[in-house]
Amino acid sequence: MGHILALAMQKGGVGKTTTTLSLGTMLAARGRRVLLIDIDPQANLTQGLGVDPGALEYSVYEVLLNPERGVGFATITTDAGVDLIPAALELAGAELELAGKVGRELLLRKALRASREQYDYVLIDPPPSLGIFSLNAMAAADAVIVPLQLHAYALKAMPQLEQTIELVREIHPHLAIGGIICTLADRRTNLSLQIEQQVRERYGALVFETVIPMNVKLAEAPTVGKPIGVYAPSSAGALAYEALATELESRYGV
Repeated sequence: MGHILALAMQKGGVGKTTTTLSLGTMLAARGRRVLLIDIDPQANLTQGLGVDPGALEYSVYEVLLNPERGVGFATITTDAGVDLIPAALELAGAELELAGKVGRELLLRKALRASREQYDYVLIDPPPSLGIFSLNAMAAADAVIVPLQLHAYALKAMPQLEQTIELVREIHPHLAIGGIICTLADRRTNLSLQIEQQVRERYGALVFETVIPMNVKLAEAPTVGKPIGVYAPSSAGALAYEALATELESRYGV
């Protein structure tokens, strides 16, 4: 049975989508069966894989509206070796449409029920704001993986995320943080090093040893619709995500 992981942080710009895309494609390059789910109206994950969100027949929007159909009908195979349930532009207006549905926080969980045997890893990329899409991502997940930028403001957002997880536990009692990834690290600065130390002291073994550096190639890769392992495989960013994939597998297995 595959692992379903939601990459969540209630602050934007922490490397959440980059981590979902890079980690997913690194796992796929090892022969793992990987499904990525873009449940963010901005559709950055979808575009980062070279998929046009304005030219889709089906997307996560139809999955949420018709969870009894499963996810196969909206899943596309990408050149990066991962399967993708993309986000479409109409997702931005779907929150009101879904608000009246019974069990609206559990729609994605219901849709994924029949598919988790098909994949080793399912990685979900929700928006940074608390809303129906984030709740669906967490309610569907076995655990939350937290990309945490080594910046004071990101660390201050952790209590808010922990409160959200507590809220989701009312419908998904076993949900917990499965790991914390230090991202956008600039180890030339004392601030980055100090915050990394604080994170490790506070969260201990939850924090992955691998630290993702600030890296120009990581920022460039989504603009050309390619994962970092294809765009710049020898870059510091690619090597860090390769190490993170190794660490994730040692933690979760296959």
